[in-house]
Amino acid sequence: MADALTTLAPSAPGEPTAVQTWTNEHSSLNEVLTALPELRRRAAGREAGTRTAVMTVVMVSDGSDEAEAAATSVRSIGAHHPCRAIILRPDPDSTPAIDAKACLWRAEPPSSAGHPVFFEELHMRIGGQAAAHLASIVGPFVLADLPVVIWLPGQVPDPADPLLRLASTVVVDTRTVSDLPGSLGHSYRTLLELANHGPVVDLSWVRLQPWRELLAGLFEPEHNRRFLSGVRLATVEGKPGPRHILGGWLMAQLDLRARELVLRDAKHVDIRLDTVSDGEEGTFQVSRDEGARAVWAKASFSSGLSHSQALPLPNDSLTSALAAAVSNLQADRVWEHALSSAAALAA
Repeated sequence: MADALTTLAPSAPGEPTAVQTWTNEHSSLNEVLTALPELRRRAAGREAGTRTAVMTVVMVSDGSDEAEAAATSVRSIGAHHPCRAIILRPDPDSTPAIDAKACLWRAEPPSSAGHPVFFEELHMRIGGQAAAHLASIVGPFVLADLPVVIWLPGQVPDPADPLLRLASTVVVDTRTVSDLPGSLGHSYRTLLELANHGPVVDLSWVRLQPWRELLAGLFEPEHNRRFLSGVRLATVEGKPGPRHILGGWLMAQLDLRARELVLRDAKHVDIRLDTVSDGEEGTFQVSRDEGARAVWAKASFSSGLSHSQALPLPNDSLTSALAAAVSNLQADRVWEHALSSAAALAA
């Protein structure tokens, strides 16, 4: 089929706007490479011709709703983190071909003082044997001298996958790991191996930052700090991925033994530490109420003292976590230590 280049109408206010799009079935890589600068050339205005990308984001999609939501999140952060987004859809059982769609998006700055930002989004369905060689296909599209972020939504990447050799940072989400017997521990060990090769950013770990920050904040007052060494029992509730990674974090940070930690299944994350110091008992708890977009923290003591605080949660947790993740594409040793302890817990 002949290719098609189209100018599109604006989208809703506040959302990125698709200003040019190009589609072609049975494309060659050279045709796709040529189409990307053509989108900018055809877009009205000099600003569109100036690339402001700060990274290349490569996603491997299985066509699920989860993968589609991930692609939307990449687009949503375009105003703050413009990138060349490459979404690959491997389809090894189909006819050998590359069906491609490229789009140039315009995002308005958060303030009227800034300039609009333009970024590219490229979708490629890879059919036949080429689906097993994604690294050689995506390589020519990676922007030179910029970080390359690789994300396989819903999957734990194989450290031996050649595609990962292109990555500056790999994005994962331990919230999605399987909780079948033996699967959690295997997944965590695989991620630790992956982290030995380069930075790994865990979106679940990023989402859990309000719980971690609030719990640490409860021990900031001098009266409370002495209870850190007197933890008798730590209880973590939540879905399998979050509760294990938080349990591992508590073990690593507080030097807890497995018998001092209780993990329970629940819809939302809840952390509770039962402690004692000089005969005074203390309870430190961080939780989220059903339906609330906030995390609450409370410290209470047998002496009658207590205090509490809260942090709001974003409405779109995936987009918010992704934006925070790409803002800091460095290795996180605290996460790695937590993951190591979580692997032992899940064994």
